Amino acid sequence: MLPKISAEEFYDKFADNYDLVLKDSNYNAQYINEAAKIFHRYNHHQGNVLDIACGTGALSELLHGDFEYTGIDISGKMLDYAAQRGYKTIHKPIETALAEIDNQSYDFIFCLSSLLCVEDAATAIKHMVRIARKTILISLDEITEEYIKNAVVPVYDHSKISIENAIEDYFIVGWTSPTLGISIRTRMIYLFQQEGS
Repeated sequence: MLPKISAEEFYDKFADNYDLVLKDSNYNAQYINEAAKIFHRYNHHQGNVLDIACGTGALSELLHGDFEYTGIDISGKMLDYAAQRGYKTIHKPIETALAEIDNQSYDFIFCLSSLLCVEDAATAIKHMVRIARKTILISLDEITEEYIKNAVVPVYDHSKISIENAIEDYFIVGWTSPTLGISIRTRMIYLFQQEGS
């Protein structure tokens, strides 16, 4: 078993190469393209987006329309890249940042392949439901025992969490670990908020 490092340290080191890895066919990052496909299927064209664990802000290059982006990330170096793409940034862990955001303050929330780094994903999702005005798009990675054992940051499998009222909820082959070569199935979940909920 490899020694664990903090997620912030890992993603700071990863920031300079992150966009290249996302585009690398060996990594096969299908979850981000699938999220954009789902989002566009429901004809969203404008509003403000909260991109949780936004990384370098690559999502903004996949969504077509007039959107303002705010990104949460634990990595300051990732957020430097996101800011270059026009993101407002929040440099905090997901759990801390979500707890501090007002109710119904963002139209759209994306949280893609990042809850694996959050121990209490159920609470994070409750915050997303509280914060979103219109829709939430989450991907939950089915993390294998081998991946948990060999990942350099602590990770958790939340793929079986019960999510009520999802309009879309299905698995795809989401990505392949660039460091371990392990293929990860990803559960894509789309929620639509009822007015006033």
